Amino acid sequence: MPKINFTSLVWPFVILIIALAAFYLKPWLVKPTETISVSSQGTFEATPDIAKITATIESKNPKLDEARSENEKKVSQIITKLKQLKVEEKDIKTQNISAGQGYETLPVGRQEPMMYPAPPRPSTNQFSTSLEITIRSFETTDEIIAALTSNGATNLYGPQLTLSDTKLEEAKSQAREKAVEMAKKKAQELAKASGRNIGKVVKITEQGDYGYPVPMMAKAESDLVQKASQIQPGQNEVSINLSVDFSLK
Repeated sequence: MPKINFTSLVWPFVILIIALAAFYLKPWLVKPTETISVSSQGTFEATPDIAKITATIESKNPKLDEARSENEKKVSQIITKLKQLKVEEKDIKTQNISAGQGYETLPVGRQEPMMYPAPPRPSTNQFSTSLEITIRSFETTDEIIAALTSNGATNLYGPQLTLSDTKLEEAKSQAREKAVEMAKKKAQELAKASGRNIGKVVKITEQGDYGYPVPMMAKAESDLVQKASQIQPGQNEVSINLSVDFSLK
C-alpha cells in the first residue's frame, strides 16, 4: 500500500486559507493613518544655582624658576583658603599655566627719540596660573573673592551664572510638559477648524537646543567685587521646542 504524503495535502489548505483571509480582510484597501503635525515651545523659569569665577595669580622674578616657585606657593595658599571656605576640590580647576618674559612700556620721558609709540621692553620673567572656582552657595561669594584678592590673585573674571546638571534637567522636564500641552492645544484648534478631531500622539521629535541662562560677566576686579555683594541670580528661561504628530479622526 503506497504511503500518503500528508505534507503535500496540507500545503494546498494553507494556501487556500491565506487567500481567503486576504480576500476577506482586503489589506490593500486599508487607508493610511491621517495625521496632523504641529510645532510648539515650552518654557520654564529656573534660578541659577552655580557661579564660576576665574582668578589669575601672577609672580615676577628675574629668575623664571624662582617666579614659578613663588607662584606655586601663592596658588597653594589660595587653594588651602578656598577649602577652608568649604569649596570642594572638584570645584577648583586649573585653567591655564603660562611662563615667559615680561614686558613694560617706558614712560614718555624715557622713550627713545623717533620711536612713537615706544615698543615694550623686556623687564623680568613672570609665571602665572589661572584657576576656575565653582561657587555652589552664593552666600559665600564675598568671602571667596576676599580670599582670592588677599592671597595673591591679580585678575578676576566673572561671575558666570549657570545651572547645575540636576536643576537644568528638572527645568527641561517642566518645559517639555508645557510644550506637549501647547502642541495638543494647537492641534485641537486646527482639527476643529477643519471639522475633525485629534487622536493619539503618533510621533514626538525634540528640535534644536534648549534655552540657557546668559552669563553675567564683570570686566574688572572692582566690578566683580561690586557685583559679588549684589548677586541676585534672578530667573532664567529654559525652553524646549517640539514637533508632535497626532492622528486625525
